Amino acid sequence: MFNSPDSIHFDTRGILWIQTDGKTSNSGDFAGMGNNQMLAADTNTGEIRRFMVGPNECEITGLTWSPDQRTMFVGIQHPGDEGGSHFPEGGEAVPRSCVIAVWRDDGGTIG
Repeated sequence: MFNSPDSIHFDTRGILWIQTDGKTSNSGDFAGMGNNQMLAADTNTGEIRRFMVGPNECEITGLTWSPDQRTMFVGIQHPGDEGGSHFPEGGEAVPRSCVIAVWRDDGGTIG
């Protein structure tokens, strides 16, 4: 289950990547939605899998890949918008937006 798909991208294999920017209250109509996330949808089978979940009160945005498809770059925007996160440093640090890099330990392509 996910809400407010805000950004979609196809990779070179036809996987549809869905990034969400839903309300972070997790209550009322948004109960059970949890944090925003990025999902991967196989357009041939219709299967959708969660790839990553963002920190509290953030939007997952800005997906791109390195030319060799071995590193994925993902934006984490406005974490802790309502005071519920100290991403990326933790502790009592002021939350900050950033771009993270994701890669496989075995050097393979992402997906």
